[in-house]
Amino acid sequence: MRRTAPSPTVLRLLAGSLIVLLAALAVGRSWYGTRLDSFTVDEPWHIVAGTVYVRGGDRHLNPEHPPLAKLWVGAWMPADFRVGPEPGLREKAQEREWVEQTMFEENDPERTQQRARAAMWSLNALLLVALGALLWRVAGFAWSAGTLAFLALEPTLGAHLPVVMTDGLLALALSLVVAAAGVLAATWQWRWAAVFGITVGLALGAKHSALAGLVGTGCVLVVAAAVGIRNGGWPEVARRCAKLAAAILLGVALLWAQYGFRFHADGSGGDAFNLAMEAKVAEVTKPALRSAIGFSDDVHLLPRAYLWGLADTVRTGIEGRGGALHLVWGKVFEGRTPWFTWPAILAAKIPLALTALAVLGFVLVLRAPLAPATRWMLAALAAASTLHFAALVVSPQAWGGVRHATPLLAAAGMLGGGAVAEAWRRRSRVLRGLVIALFVAAFAMTIREPRLWEYHNELVGGTSGGYRAFRNEGVDLGQRFGEIRDFHRRVIAATGEPVYPDYWVMERQWRAAHLEYHRFVEDLDDTNSAGVWEGWFVYTVVDELPWPQFEWDPATVFKDMDKVAQLGYAGVWHGRLTRPETRASGIGEKVMEYLYEENGQDYALVARRLEEVAVLRPQNVGVGVELGNAYLRLGQGDQALRAYRRLLEQTRVELDRKVERQLRDQIARIEAGEDPAKITPMRNPWME
Repeated sequence: MRRTAPSPTVLRLLAGSLIVLLAALAVGRSWYGTRLDSFTVDEPWHIVAGTVYVRGGDRHLNPEHPPLAKLWVGAWMPADFRVGPEPGLREKAQEREWVEQTMFEENDPERTQQRARAAMWSLNALLLVALGALLWRVAGFAWSAGTLAFLALEPTLGAHLPVVMTDGLLALALSLVVAAAGVLAATWQWRWAAVFGITVGLALGAKHSALAGLVGTGCVLVVAAAVGIRNGGWPEVARRCAKLAAAILLGVALLWAQYGFRFHADGSGGDAFNLAMEAKVAEVTKPALRSAIGFSDDVHLLPRAYLWGLADTVRTGIEGRGGALHLVWGKVFEGRTPWFTWPAILAAKIPLALTALAVLGFVLVLRAPLAPATRWMLAALAAASTLHFAALVVSPQAWGGVRHATPLLAAAGMLGGGAVAEAWRRRSRVLRGLVIALFVAAFAMTIREPRLWEYHNELVGGTSGGYRAFRNEGVDLGQRFGEIRDFHRRVIAATGEPVYPDYWVMERQWRAAHLEYHRFVEDLDDTNSAGVWEGWFVYTVVDELPWPQFEWDPATVFKDMDKVAQLGYAGVWHGRLTRPETRASGIGEKVMEYLYEENGQDYALVARRLEEVAVLRPQNVGVGVELGNAYLRLGQGDQALRAYRRLLEQTRVELDRKVERQLRDQIARIEAGEDPAKITPMRNPWME
């Protein structure tokens, strides 16, 4: 009996169902690999800010990031999620303190996290389905399915799907931009101009660093518009440029919509940021970038809250925050990151089988007979990825780790989809077998990974090897808190001894969980000059490595302790710690809180306490800057000169060139005989 081929409608339904299924599998994989994770250190801030946005409309909280994820999650927060009256906030430290109080003392953080995770999974699932549909239109169903399968298996992207941050959202939004650009460049139809404009609006609302990829994509579309001269002469070029301009305007309009179509952050017409707009723009030291942001603000080109965040992104991302040490592939580098930092991070983070699949796709599509929309999509992908990578390389630091490179992971996924499409088109058993084998290998090598965020591949010895190979936020961002809390309940609580965590988790999160939490220095009247503590300690794996730049010798630090538990990246120790340098760091932290959270103005006290720190930690940028500033405010120019010079001339850690220049400017003004009390204090580069 002769079989009847399925109708095109049935085939479309089956293909669409498979796209939805692949998105659902990506969410399921994400759930399994993140089910043990606690909040990252940034999520409470985004959740509270988003709830404020939705309920009151003001946008001055957390302007460092555009509002798309925050608005979505804020709309998901239950009516009984409590947000109290907001006090006057002058610094980001004060803002964080209030946000953490709101999350951990006025609400149920675990219930909130579950609600937020559901919100982000739903949003990212919708974006995955949209990406699958767009790729189906641009490059065919095999390419679409292959890309989604790659993204479902890629651990880092899976780790970001439930997280209320901006990096995973950016990766998917830029992928949508690239795919839509391919269709627009091939057809120049109004409906695709509208689709492209919508994707641009999503990307702008996801994260400021989308701008690099958007510029790259825009350049490709300008070329595509210029190619129109072959078909219809200059009128055709003008027609295409008009559609491109309309699409861009639509994207910008969608960004304005996310800010309530208001230039000012607040409904009252004010901008209650934690730092005034003028001061934030002044922090940008590159004249061209500072002028561009300032001009955009003057002419109201974009919402002020967006521009405030852009200035912050430029300062912390492109220009850097000061002296830094980088652990890259197990070796410590000072100052700027070495040129191979980002290739090394990506090489260690992407599963080897998926890397091979992406490389195979790249090789295969180079000589493949591709449709015009697919060729333009790949051109946009290349341009967007190149400019995003260039933006990463320009930065002197890499503290964000792979989470700042998520668009490149998505780009690898699209190349992997190309391998699937070519294997299907060529009908080669060998090629199909190779593609299937790579997917099976990726599944087998990663499916049992319990913490997708921490995943590293076999090049560095797997996840446990990654702990010692890199030190950045792509390794850990506070997600082990839950296990530490549970260990405290099982073991530590009965001893009644204090816990001294040196693991990055929000202080109110520790205290709200009723741990015997103690800081190494509790107040500015601390007299523990010898730096001796007894009890329980939490340190990370990289703390077991020597850091001579910080006078950190693990053999000395841990000589009177026993490791009781290893909870992934975090280790729990018991015994005695003797280390004056730890006390010095604690004093420095308390002084920063006194200045920036408590609005303290006893600069004689500040100078006296920071002098203790600077003797032991002359390389501490924040301490050196604030000590010099304190002496300026006291009118003691000679002492300010000495403090700035000590930081500038120390040789333990190489300073960022921007900070060096700022210190030399301060020194020059003092040496020129200016009144110290009239010299503007230097902005602490480590203040967020």
